[in-house]
Amino acid sequence: MKRLALAVLTLIPTLVMLCCGAAAWSKTPAPAVAETTPPKPQMFEPGAFDDPKVCSTCHSKIYEEWSKSMHAYAWTDQWYQPDFLLAHQQTNGGTDLLCGACHAPIAARTGQLPPADGSKFDETARRGISCDFCHTVTGFSQMYNMGHISEPGKIKTGPRGDGKSFYHEVKNSGTHDKADFCGSCHMVIHPVTGTHIIDTWEDWKTNEYGKQGITCQNCHMTPTPGLQKTPGRAALMGKERDNIAFHSFVGGSSYHQDQMGNKKQAELSREVLRAAARLQVAEKVIPDGTLELTVDVHNVGAGHKIPTGTTYIRIMWLQVEVVDKAGKVVFSSGHVDSKNHVDPKAAFFRVLFRDAEGKLTDKSWLAHGIGYDRRIPAKGKDTEVYRIPLPAKGEYKVTTRLMYRSMTQESLDNIFKRTGKRLPSVVSVEMASIQTRVQL
Repeated sequence: MKRLALAVLTLIPTLVMLCCGAAAWSKTPAPAVAETTPPKPQMFEPGAFDDPKVCSTCHSKIYEEWSKSMHAYAWTDQWYQPDFLLAHQQTNGGTDLLCGACHAPIAARTGQLPPADGSKFDETARRGISCDFCHTVTGFSQMYNMGHISEPGKIKTGPRGDGKSFYHEVKNSGTHDKADFCGSCHMVIHPVTGTHIIDTWEDWKTNEYGKQGITCQNCHMTPTPGLQKTPGRAALMGKERDNIAFHSFVGGSSYHQDQMGNKKQAELSREVLRAAARLQVAEKVIPDGTLELTVDVHNVGAGHKIPTGTTYIRIMWLQVEVVDKAGKVVFSSGHVDSKNHVDPKAAFFRVLFRDAEGKLTDKSWLAHGIGYDRRIPAKGKDTEVYRIPLPAKGEYKVTTRLMYRSMTQESLDNIFKRTGKRLPSVVSVEMASIQTRVQL
């Protein structure tokens, strides 16, 4: 039966990226998640896709940007691999082609995955989400779960069709500058339970950014946050263009980039995080000496909820500290302890799943539904109210911070327990802060 189950799974064309997780296997009947019959999976011979080093000859600047992106590390990422293998173990290999297909799409489409350890990968397959995979996409079979349609060969697709090359033909795909191109991977539906594991594209499509046509590329393929143009040439002998897309695909992964030695990319990630949110506070001291602190968290810069993507791994939270005139801390919430763990009673903005027994879990392959979802919508806000007893008359300094981590310290501790590999401690990023004073 296990072999039969795996055979069925390998026919699922929607090769799901569940980033540190994959689909859960349940006896519960799966709800319908599509109105059309899924097409047959695409398969090509090994070598059908070009190694990105081939592309670097003419597109050296773009190659350099991509080579330090999270897309380039999608398969070899040392933080991804332990949970990918855990999902493999807990599903008897059933997740290999599901989460692995987005992290190693060329391997999945050339029969080099499975096995899960990547032992059959050629060099091109190991390069993650690389040039020739994206630039041979011609359309989509569906707008979720890796629905890209590939046509590898001498025709390279992109946002323009007027370029000239001695090596390949150029064709305007009509999709590379649209959010759908990103959304086909950044929209993940659990193939068994129907749970929306990642909802970034759906979220964008239904908010003001989507309605106004401000796309993923407008923000994530520019070197700094916001809409802008970067003039230049896409290729060595290419035309001078008024805008060249930035292929580092900047997101919030500053911790990963720092640890991989990509300091510039790490700082760009921090810029994106700092541009996403703003804090607003209001204080009132009531007669019994209690400080009522109202904190509004505004999403002012992200075209989707914050956090987004693998929000079951990432955390965003409020850190509040009240200090008296002598410098003594009289109240603290959201602090980080000596083991680098965040105060579990803090106000967290994230997603957690509900497993088959109704318990909260951050393992996407166990998801039977959403158990906790507190995120800040695009152009929206969320409010947290603190009631803090002040011990004596006098002046107090109140510091409020919005903090972010690409993953939890607990997840790294669990990797160490399972594998014996100790990964660098997670570093927090301050997204926004505000300091005020109150008098009792």
